[in-house]
Amino acid sequence: MNNNPNQPREYDAVLGGETPPASHVVLAGIAGVKNRLKSGIFEVQVAALADALNYGDAGLNLVIDALQDYSHKIHQIAVELLQETEGKGKQALLGCEPWLFFATLKDWTSENFNPKAGITNPSETAYRVNIEQLKLLLQDSQVSQIEALICHLSGYDCYYEVSQDFYSYVDILFEARQQLTNLKALFIGDCRDNYYKKSYIGVGDMTLILEACPNLEVLHIRACCNELECEQLQHNNLKTLIIETANISDVAIYRLCSLYLPALDYFELWMGRPSEHSCNETIDSIKPILFSESFPNLSYLGLHSDYADAIADAIAQSSFMAESPIIATLEVLDLSMGNLTDTGLNALIESQAIINLHTLNIAHNYVSEEFIQEIKQSSLIDCLLIAHSQEKIYDGCSASRYSTLYE
Repeated sequence: MNNNPNQPREYDAVLGGETPPASHVVLAGIAGVKNRLKSGIFEVQVAALADALNYGDAGLNLVIDALQDYSHKIHQIAVELLQETEGKGKQALLGCEPWLFFATLKDWTSENFNPKAGITNPSETAYRVNIEQLKLLLQDSQVSQIEALICHLSGYDCYYEVSQDFYSYVDILFEARQQLTNLKALFIGDCRDNYYKKSYIGVGDMTLILEACPNLEVLHIRACCNELECEQLQHNNLKTLIIETANISDVAIYRLCSLYLPALDYFELWMGRPSEHSCNETIDSIKPILFSESFPNLSYLGLHSDYADAIADAIAQSSFMAESPIIATLEVLDLSMGNLTDTGLNALIESQAIINLHTLNIAHNYVSEEFIQEIKQSSLIDCLLIAHSQEKIYDGCSASRYSTLYE
């Protein structure tokens, strides 16, 4: 058995063709993998990454390094490979993209629904539909096997108002509830996936969606949520709830946070700083989460807001006020994309509220580089800290520019 990572193996590539003439060089071992990764040829790089895992820790390190590749495609290949690993590979992914270990729409391959082809792979495909396509999909004989749907809202002329498409989707889904008994994942919202400029197309009451889909595990909303409503109900199977918005009312926040979702382990809420409500109102609205009244088994909490310091302080306060504070059982706390400063982060550290965390994500905020270095050098926290892309505070004001949510 050849245990030398620098010696050729059966999967080593040959540069220049399958049968190497004397002038060609066998790209042997880990050195060959490194050379192919530097080739600049996408197909060669992908094959090299796949081969790298055959070379133990040395190859695993190359795949981990590829997470930082400037090419999104190479980064994504590295992510997919590391998802199949344990130990060091999993830890690297948790440090880069901790949400990958929770159920999301990415667990299904998205595809536009083609009425002529029909439903071809109901268990592995998230079908993208508009209103008319959804009606045709419901006529397919395999509709009862559908697991994931992506419902895109139109109506870009209805600024900050509820799109009529939203109510049409709700009515259709509720009427078809006996056909969609296997539905596990649902996206409703703006089709434009712009990470930094949030939608102004509105959504309304989503109570009927939760009632119609008792087996739903993933619900992702991307829209203006000023008029989002939901009755205080219980849903026993929902694992992931993502509300992606820069406009949401306190009433909507409170109703979301008051749902009883015993299976929920991933909750991500984008809040921004709407002018119609105060910081104190927002903090009061999220207290059911912090006190484990609504989501008792939560592992990932993402709160993106321009009230980040106040949220951090509320989390710290709940750590000794609540009988079962959510921070005691969380694995990942994500406060990225807000205006968190040294003050907010220090409140978490001083209260030891984050002592049980695996990962604390404060990327894209206003924490000073000096404080981050102090934390790292003095080991003030034991968890993995994600802290890149901090902005500077000018004239003592972290509101001197928009937070990432609004850019």
